[in-house]
Amino acid sequence: MLVALLLVAGLALTRTSTASAIQPVAHATSEAQQCAEPYPAQRDPSNPLDLPTAPGPNPLTGANFFIPGPAHGSAAGAIAQLVGMNPKNFADSESWASFAHQLSTGRLAAKLAASPGLAHQVAELSKIASQPEAQRFSIYSEGGGPGAIFGQAEKIFCDNMTADPGSIPIIDTYFLHPALGGCPTAQQILAYGPTFRRRVDEMAAATGRRPAVYLLELDAIGSSSCIEKIGAMPEWEADLRYEMTAMEALPHTVVYIEGGYSDSNSVGYTARILNAIGVNKIRGFFTNDTHENWTVDEVRWAQKISKLTHGAHVIVDTADNGNGPKVNRDRVKYGNDDLCNPPDRSLGPMDTTVTGSADVDAFLWTHPPGNSSGSCAGGPASGTFWTAYAVGLADRAKQQLGPGLPTLPY
Repeated sequence: MLVALLLVAGLALTRTSTASAIQPVAHATSEAQQCAEPYPAQRDPSNPLDLPTAPGPNPLTGANFFIPGPAHGSAAGAIAQLVGMNPKNFADSESWASFAHQLSTGRLAAKLAASPGLAHQVAELSKIASQPEAQRFSIYSEGGGPGAIFGQAEKIFCDNMTADPGSIPIIDTYFLHPALGGCPTAQQILAYGPTFRRRVDEMAAATGRRPAVYLLELDAIGSSSCIEKIGAMPEWEADLRYEMTAMEALPHTVVYIEGGYSDSNSVGYTARILNAIGVNKIRGFFTNDTHENWTVDEVRWAQKISKLTHGAHVIVDTADNGNGPKVNRDRVKYGNDDLCNPPDRSLGPMDTTVTGSADVDAFLWTHPPGNSSGSCAGGPASGTFWTAYAVGLADRAKQQLGPGLPTLPY
């Protein structure tokens, strides 16, 4: 309730294309499920994630989101390496709770007690390791070839998630932007269409009846202004519509599409694209994933969009926005804010469905905080967990929603 009170205090039809006619084909793959999916075939609109207790108006309320153990958790694996253990030697089923207990007893506890610097790193990384970690399906998953997405998804559902039985994964997708760039032509989008649809179909087939929260297509709308400018938006929208339809058709998914960030596209532009792709047919949209805008700014911006999109609901990424963005001095040349491993950032508010707004379903860490955003500022390759950077984020961690608002301790 404290998070809700803080937020309250701080807040006074499109062209058609060839692709748009293509409809998703449910379970369009010859691959077989690798483990049981003991969930009902029918969707309960009042409880789409099949939670033990009905969630009420917000389908995420009460969900236990997936926390990986040292074998697959970004921060948990980094901790294992720091204390001299190989994450690959842990069983998939080793939970974070079990590993954390090892760190607090016996040999490992003695090792940490003898090394204050190491103990500090472990304590800071534990702030990240103890929180749910979003999973990602992308063109890079297992090489991205035929069967790759299905295989990766099955491994997560059937193996990795044994570390946290009964939990719900948060999954984001990244199939369009990395394959086509930020300004593809209509012809390029159409040419990629068969590969894109095959990847989506594999993801849907692997998910099947399993509960999951899907956050579709990073930078789908936030980085779409050039696509709009050259007239290829109808084809882009058709692909987004295909993916949304495929994932929403499954019995136990809650689906959001990427909606951008408050420091980029206008409210009107964002709402127009969301309406064109049919956001009213899914739960809503998510914001701020690749940016670090203050939570309160994202909420205010998203609420205006929600009013123009028949009440679409919102998730705001808070993984590393505890200090807000690092604003560039030359915005014309470098953009509104520094997005490539900016210094002095911090973990933001922890995952919660108590947001103080009926429009905002959750504040979530929609990507692992500490993942490098590129080989800049001394960082490793994009998507690589950078231990030193993650420790810095955790050192400065604060549950602050915006400038001048109170800060909750971690």
